[in-house]
Amino acid sequence: MKKTITILYILFTIFFFVNQQKNYVHAESIYYGRATENGTYLYSSPAILEDKSNLLFEIPKTYFVQLLGNENDLFYKASYNSIFGYVLKSEMSCIKETPQNAYAININFRVFTPSGANLRSSPNESKGSINLITSIPFLETNLVYYGICEGEEAISYKGNIWYYCKYISQNKEYYGYVYSPLCDLLTPINENTEKYEYVTPNFSDPENDGDDPNKYLSITTPWQIVIIILISLPCILIIYFLFKPTKIAFQKPKNSKTIKPKKKKKKISRLKHSDYYELDSDYFN
Repeated sequence: MKKTITILYILFTIFFFVNQQKNYVHAESIYYGRATENGTYLYSSPAILEDKSNLLFEIPKTYFVQLLGNENDLFYKASYNSIFGYVLKSEMSCIKETPQNAYAININFRVFTPSGANLRSSPNESKGSINLITSIPFLETNLVYYGICEGEEAISYKGNIWYYCKYISQNKEYYGYVYSPLCDLLTPINENTEKYEYVTPNFSDPENDGDDPNKYLSITTPWQIVIIILISLPCILIIYFLFKPTKIAFQKPKNSKTIKPKKKKKKISRLKHSDYYELDSDYFN
């Protein structure tokens, strides 16, 4: 019974893993969208709102987002340096390649005001503690820049630009907005000069892929084959050892002496002298 349960579990694991590979049916069709103009935003929701409250941040010009598929007629699902959101299709120049430097990384800044600054979930200072995430101390530099966003003018005549960033403190990561006039030493962001041929993305609908049962075989990548083999081999070995016949070793009882079988003596019939006698020749006459 235990062997049967073990085998069923192994077979289920293999089936589950292979079936999960179908979720990556579009893995070979990776597209990136380039922000060729200023004002290209990553949105938190796939809609254009009048109050612009769903704008996450502006994607640095000439850099990319990874396109994850169609959302609707206006938006793609997208990711910028692990931040997920949506981008307008009309603002994307798309490529079917992976850029060498897709994102503006290693961009940092610091908080230089003696009173520090607040990290907020939205670019609004007037909301007080409602959107407050945490406080950032004076001269803190452990801030990773993602992009800018227009928001509330927290200080008169200082503008309405906020930085969307990641703040790392005590091995914890916080994401939010910092009012830019309270910051300085922003790392210069150089343009990405990589050149690519622009294409129109062709994202198929995964729900309509069932008409071709061989489609998944044609798009299996080498690394997926290697993983399937590495998972299958141990399972096959486990099944083999479960059913491998075991040899029962004969163990001599302790303090036992080996008794050698006695050899049978061959009986050799010999004639005795008493049995020997001569017949008289007249006996045969």
